[in-house]
Amino acid sequence: MEDKMKVHISDAVADTLFIPLFMKCRETQRKDTIIKDPLACEMISKLDYDFSRYGKSIMSFTGVAIRARHFDNQVREFINREEYPIVVLIGCGLDTRFHRLKDVSKKATFYELDLPEVIALRETLLPPSANDICLPHSMFETEWMDALKQKYPDASFAFIIEGVLMYFDEKDVRKVFLNLAEHFPGSEIHFDVINRWMSRHSHIHDTVKFTNATFKFGCDDDRMFEKWNSRLKHRSTRLYTDVKEWKRAGIQGLLMKIIPSFKYSGRMLCYEIMDPVQ
Repeated sequence: MEDKMKVHISDAVADTLFIPLFMKCRETQRKDTIIKDPLACEMISKLDYDFSRYGKSIMSFTGVAIRARHFDNQVREFINREEYPIVVLIGCGLDTRFHRLKDVSKKATFYELDLPEVIALRETLLPPSANDICLPHSMFETEWMDALKQKYPDASFAFIIEGVLMYFDEKDVRKVFLNLAEHFPGSEIHFDVINRWMSRHSHIHDTVKFTNATFKFGCDDDRMFEKWNSRLKHRSTRLYTDVKEWKRAGIQGLLMKIIPSFKYSGRMLCYEIMDPVQ
């Protein structure tokens, strides 16, 4: 039997990439699957990593699958709508969206952005292709933004920030959105947030409690980002509890539908960056 690859990600936030990887593999093994991600299972089979700690995380199991499908659908719609689409996955980890969307992904150029140690692992397990390109950068840097804007002056951009923002301070999240607003007018941002209650309770989260990461950023107002820059405009919010498959989360999922602090603990948002007024 081939030896498994020992992995160690030094950054505590980046190390959480193994959570959605495991959840997507488990989802793929179900008969009533929300998404199919065989590459996630293939990668897990090659890694020497203790995934067992996440084995009973029913809420995250369901939530990760719902979130992945939601953003998959948003990206598919964007690619089909735009003439020259560029998709940037910020904090990509080992996500396989480019491969899951094989029906449309060849019509776009994907950029996978994450810290250098994550990209090194990614390139070992998921070799980049001509239109699935890795960017070993922090989302807080602007050099990669400058480079993309210069390379594609006439392109349409969609930025996906999935399972990332809640691990950073509000001032840092604000910095990312202000930089995107400055560099990419006319683009759209798809991202998920947790509320302030959840941001104070990462110690009870069914997967994060097993990591060295903690939640920091919480948002109770979906239009809060509009206050940071007049170009940022809220377009839509999707609740996990509004999705029919959420019933798979069991009694905890039912409580989440009933109790407001739980119901709004996680949302999926879409923002548009407006063109500056001439």
